[in-house]
Amino acid sequence: MLAVNEVAPGAKLRIAGGLTAEVLENMGDGEWLRVRILSGADLGAEELCHATDVLDVT
Repeated sequence: MLAVNEVAPGAKLRIAGGLTAEVLENMGDGEWLRVRILSGADLGAEELCHATDVLDVT
């Protein structure tokens, strides 16, 4: 699991499922980020992403 405490809005992530996402908000709890999906079938969708689903910060 990647530590997400310091991931800033605007950062790009590689997340589970081979998707790319942009951070919209860091909830500050070390576990959750609100992201916009930038690839795949859910393109443009906003959702919560748990730290365990973050593979890499790009």
